[in-house]
Amino acid sequence: ADGERVEIFVNIADPCEVDAIDIATVDGVGLMRTEFLFGGDHGLPGEDDQYAAYRKVLEWAGGKPVIIRTADIGGDKPIEGYSVEEDNSFLGVRGIRLSLQRPAVFRQQIRALLRAACRGRLKVMLPMVSVPDEIDSAIAHFEDEGRRLEAEGIDHAMPEIGIMVEVPSVAVQPARFAKAAFFSIGSNDLTQYVLAVSRDNADLADLADPADPSVLALIENVVAVAHAQDREGSLC
Repeated sequence: ADGERVEIFVNIADPCEVDAIDIATVDGVGLMRTEFLFGGDHGLPGEDDQYAAYRKVLEWAGGKPVIIRTADIGGDKPIEGYSVEEDNSFLGVRGIRLSLQRPAVFRQQIRALLRAACRGRLKVMLPMVSVPDEIDSAIAHFEDEGRRLEAEGIDHAMPEIGIMVEVPSVAVQPARFAKAAFFSIGSNDLTQYVLAVSRDNADLADLADPADPSVLALIENVVAVAHAQDREGSLC
């Protein structure tokens, strides 16, 4: 109504979902989850399987942006044999924390992403970032694997690397996270952590309000910093 265009992106959990979506009806993919690759009976995914999944979505998008999130495992998404069993998994080793603790697995995903980046407009998103060092560590892994692919003569490209803003430490001081190419506000987890309300507890559902003034204030803060730093911000 005020003339500001709002882009609408689709979220997908499995590459086959794009077969039922006309790319002309959306502006791109705001979140492609990759946890589906890690489930089931086939164990941890190989590099080629991941590359095929990412390539399918990028080619379907036809040059529109595709944001692929590195494995957000742990918390409410445990994977037997990979994630860590903890008393409080939502505050434990999950998302980027788990990836950095399992560098061999993380680097396979990185290689697949770097190869797929040649097939479209890929952006990579890191989940559960809480301190700037986690971005630095992830970027270092991407750069290392890029050099290895270069030495092997394998086509690849370096995508933009951004973060999900779902932890209060990021939302309170987003300017500290200047290495992130973009911000995607994960409103479900941000609401959970700000209001101290577990998102999987039905008895507390009435308290888990993403329109709570404290949550909205943090979203406004993130958007203001994104604009000031001339970076893209979106709401997931």
